[in-house]
Amino acid sequence: MTRKIYFIIALVGFCLGIKAQEVNPVILNSDQSATISVSFPGAEEVYIKGDLLPKRQTLRTPVGTFGERKKAEMERGLNGIWTYTTKFLPSELYTYSFVVDDKDTFDIANPNRFYDSGHVLNAFLVPDGIANDYMVKDVPHGKVSYEWYKSSLPNLPQRRMTVYTPAGYTTSKKYPVLYLLHGTGGDETSWIGLGRAQQILDNLIAAKRCVPMIVVMPNGIVNRAAAPGADPYNKTENSGVSVESMMGLIEYRFIPEVVRYVENNYSVYKDKSHRAIAGLSLGGLHTLFITANNPDEFDYVGLFSAQTTNSVSSGKKIEGLEKLADNIKKLTEAFPFLGKGKKVDQYADYVNEDKLTIYDSLDVKLQRQFANPPKLYYIAYGNDDFVKKLNEDFRNKLGAAGYRYTLNITDGGHTWSNWRKYLVDFLPRLFH
Repeated sequence: MTRKIYFIIALVGFCLGIKAQEVNPVILNSDQSATISVSFPGAEEVYIKGDLLPKRQTLRTPVGTFGERKKAEMERGLNGIWTYTTKFLPSELYTYSFVVDDKDTFDIANPNRFYDSGHVLNAFLVPDGIANDYMVKDVPHGKVSYEWYKSSLPNLPQRRMTVYTPAGYTTSKKYPVLYLLHGTGGDETSWIGLGRAQQILDNLIAAKRCVPMIVVMPNGIVNRAAAPGADPYNKTENSGVSVESMMGLIEYRFIPEVVRYVENNYSVYKDKSHRAIAGLSLGGLHTLFITANNPDEFDYVGLFSAQTTNSVSSGKKIEGLEKLADNIKKLTEAFPFLGKGKKVDQYADYVNEDKLTIYDSLDVKLQRQFANPPKLYYIAYGNDDFVKKLNEDFRNKLGAAGYRYTLNITDGGHTWSNWRKYLVDFLPRLFH
């Protein structure tokens, strides 16, 4: 006896030169395992990978946004249909993709697909638990808009943000705002996609588990204006690594460009008590330092698996980096063939913008921030997260100074399954 999560999708196409046929991609079995089926008639071997694999089969990745992963062999059946049946799956949203004859691909028969850290991932939901908050339900639905705003970042005159307005949004009343930031391998669509932010907000607002609010999801990658495919200035794929986004440029411009744009174009409150900000991983770094440098702007702060430092915490280190960047700039100007236009030269340009002071004197900035403390300072991470030690060190810093914070430690690592849970836990705490 099975329950079909997705019905047959009438799609026929070519994937890596191998013709794929119509097939029901995901079936949830009575024992709450899932059977994944895909048609690759010409393939010699097919593997599946993703967070649906048991933990003992997984392999940690440095970036972590794709999740802990390793491939598992699929079984070939009649007519080139390959299948894999999981173990018992607790309620969650699960992602997967394939390796077909050593080439990465995804399931064209499953329309539920997302882009994350350079990968296209398919997804399915296992209900009757936490995933119920991630489902599209028969409740009033908010609206998602993609907004372009003026930017002063080098070579990016405009940048894009995603804006969620709750069902019934009207300019005749004012709303609080949550600024929700993504991680290194993400973009302004990440929280709407794998983060399921729209469904979570719709469901929690309808159930009166959180107040109606506007949620703003900007792009936090400093050399990109928008998600791959929507960016007119950068046609390359997102590599999942963005050192240049940890040089203070995003944090420096956040209030004057992102916040002010929202306040000039939406019916929102414009005071600290009606502003919240939260971010995962790189977005957690941005959140920490945006709020530390602007202590009177946000009353609710959320750090989800945050990278709590970029190792630039003293004026001496900043001075050394600035001297190095200046020397690189002089060298490439004198000898253009050595590196003009290459990554190291771009890094030097970013350093020479002189925004690394964003990360300087954190103890002093925290003292000022907690002199009139935010109503909520929320820290969440998993027991297996590679940023666990960073977060523990940061907690010790806060505790030693007597600063109050709310802690949520979960199982698991640096994954969307945790970040969705943190959002569900964070939203009801806002704007009371």
